[in-house]
Amino acid sequence: MASAPGSNVIAFLNNYRTNIVRGFYARFRRHTPEIYSNETTEAIWGLVARQTVLALELTNNPGIWNRHIGPVALRAMVDVHITLAWILMDSEQRSREYIRYGLGQEKLLIEQLKDDVKTSPSTRKKRLGRAITSKRRWLESQLLEWAIEVNVGAWSGKSVREMAQEAGCDRLYKFAYVPLSGAAHSMWQSVGRHNMSYCANPLHKFHRVPILTSFDPDPRYLYKSARHLSRTYLLISQRLDLPAKVPLPARYFRRNNPFFADED
Repeated sequence: MASAPGSNVIAFLNNYRTNIVRGFYARFRRHTPEIYSNETTEAIWGLVARQTVLALELTNNPGIWNRHIGPVALRAMVDVHITLAWILMDSEQRSREYIRYGLGQEKLLIEQLKDDVKTSPSTRKKRLGRAITSKRRWLESQLLEWAIEVNVGAWSGKSVREMAQEAGCDRLYKFAYVPLSGAAHSMWQSVGRHNMSYCANPLHKFHRVPILTSFDPDPRYLYKSARHLSRTYLLISQRLDLPAKVPLPARYFRRNNPFFADED
């Protein structure tokens, strides 16, 4: 009996997800946690987990493999990799800075919510109160609120470009981070290309009009996410000496995908 249309794609995606998860745990289970510097382990592996989940979510949602949403997800993955690569250059100090900055931002949000309560109607006050309580519990489960400093600048004290250069990710920054930022920040090089078109009336001097474009799913976005995830898995394996026999996601994708032939 012939397989149902699309069944080979579904089978591949299921197996590919398994490959991704196996690759994550093959490395994590070999890692020895930093008992006396738990922030180091938590920051590094939290970022690897974030990268892994972003790749998994792309496999679950073929509808976002397009020029509108695909670049936004890929930009987040590039951001994760640059951040992780920079932290790994001085793991203990930079992991602490990364986490403390995030806690400071949460503390700032709590204070802003408290201010909002003062001018909110009673029904909203209750919802805000529950949100504030939940956020404070999470915050103080890590560090007492009074001891948390709020930093309104960049957490690393550097631009992403500077971090990328120092971490050896200069090409990734120039050819992935910057181009993908156009879509992530809705800049003209993205909006002008995908959300505008020339007016059909020649008397209107070829001015542009907005269009609501729709694109079919393009598996190349999924493949690109596999490459970014593979780059992160390789980084962890090399920097922390965590070899894994599980094929890298990009290699598994090239060899098994039903979309296109093996590519370099």
